[in-house]
Amino acid sequence: MRRLHADREEKRVTRGNDTNPEQDGLTPHSPITEGSKLDRMRRSTKLRAFDDGRDRWEIAEAMPQPMLMRDVERYSAWHEHTQSFSTRRELAATCGVFIVNLGATLEIVDAKGTLTRLGAGEGFIGGMAGATSLSRSTGEMAGLQVHMPVENLAAMFGVSLAAIADFTVRLEDVAGEAGRALGGRLAEANDTEARFTLLDAFIGKQLADRDPVEARLRLVLERLRAGEAVSALAGDLGWSRKWLARWFRDRTGLKPHQFSRLARFERFTEALQSEPKASLAELAHEIGYADQAHLTHDVRRLSQMTPGELRGRLIPEGGGVRN
Repeated sequence: MRRLHADREEKRVTRGNDTNPEQDGLTPHSPITEGSKLDRMRRSTKLRAFDDGRDRWEIAEAMPQPMLMRDVERYSAWHEHTQSFSTRRELAATCGVFIVNLGATLEIVDAKGTLTRLGAGEGFIGGMAGATSLSRSTGEMAGLQVHMPVENLAAMFGVSLAAIADFTVRLEDVAGEAGRALGGRLAEANDTEARFTLLDAFIGKQLADRDPVEARLRLVLERLRAGEAVSALAGDLGWSRKWLARWFRDRTGLKPHQFSRLARFERFTEALQSEPKASLAELAHEIGYADQAHLTHDVRRLSQMTPGELRGRLIPEGGGVRN
């Protein structure tokens, strides 16, 4: 399973929500209803909300405490109820995922086809995925997500990138009693601010107790994510392509060109969700595909859909991809 919601930087609020996104956060357990008030937040928060009469959700995003900003990009808290669909496709991606469920049972089928069911207060992590996963709602849903580079996620829990690639791993299996305790405290917390503070404390301790990410691995991942050619990167490192491939695969489970393909596909899907009506030919050029045929080949290979079919399954306002 990948992100439950697309990574979007801008604020989008529909149907007259009158909340102030710079001050408010999500109501923790009450159902989302039109005009529902959000908890008072002490940290700056961005809000996205959607309600078309059948499906509705609210997502609050905030930064971690300053000492964690090098390792953690942001936190998300969401609450949703959907009637037109119950299952999302979580697309192949290079990013990792760290989620704690706070609502009805969440069912996940990871890229290997393994089913995991998570009750309220239970969490999981997942690594890079080379195929589509599924996330299935069973009722009123709520949860928290920690957004951080997959290499930081793996380092935080003391596992290799290769060990969590394509898999969903229960939080208690990588964090033991601390993971179980975190889930319980998050479920019992009174508001979203309190939950973000609990995440700050847990992540800070986890990072302090683990070895940092290998500097060279971080550099290689960042440059490949940005679209740098494998041959150019190998040359800058003073390595042969064969040596780079062996070194990279030992650490990630992927060859560099496989990671680069995933990263390019990830950039395309994020751009498409940000601009659903954009020209596919223009997006292909901007993202780094040779042409639209190249784009179609990669999208079909990684998602079992054409770009047009993928666009047709997008859920409005960054809600993900409908199954």
